[in-house]
Amino acid sequence: MEYGELVRARHSVKTYAPGVNISDETLRTIFEDVVLSPSSFNLQHWRFVVVRDQAMKLRLKDAANGQNQVADASAVVVICGKLDAYDDAEAIHAAAAPEFREGLVSKIRGFYRGNPRLQRDEAIRSGSLAAMSLMYAAKHHGYDTGPMIGFSPDEAAALLDIPDNLLPVMMVVMGKCHGPQPERRGRLPVSDVVRLESMDGAELA
Repeated sequence: MEYGELVRARHSVKTYAPGVNISDETLRTIFEDVVLSPSSFNLQHWRFVVVRDQAMKLRLKDAANGQNQVADASAVVVICGKLDAYDDAEAIHAAAAPEFREGLVSKIRGFYRGNPRLQRDEAIRSGSLAAMSLMYAAKHHGYDTGPMIGFSPDEAAALLDIPDNLLPVMMVVMGKCHGPQPERRGRLPVSDVVRLESMDGAELA
């Protein structure tokens, strides 16, 4: 599927067909694409918990205000952002030349340490980029998805043994759409959302 087709084919789906299984092999193929997402300093803040067990999906449904798609989807992916990802800098950049690595690691640590707001913002940014990659990769491999923020992060973390240094950013439900694909909701025209050179600038022709 060409990129333009993929973008237009992806819809946020809430109703999922029962009995659809997503194998470990398929998940690995999807996530091999997802982990190519960009992140600040290449820190790769994202961590994922994939839930396919029906009993756990039902418990997550309770944590998500009873939304049926959590229980009905083939898998629920909880995307987390690592708040202290800067501590991974040395390992991530281990292959770099020592003189470059030492300066870069020092810069990264100085940038994030002691700044919890920046740590949180970065975890959410990177997790969100990975979530979008996940939705496109899943569609490319024939699966529908729906992003969700309507859940209790604290309850999800307790259910899934997510430690305090990982922030649940969103959930993405995944499976096969049950029934016709929903129509895409109205989108603002490009002329309403893009300006050239400044927010007071000209519309994109």
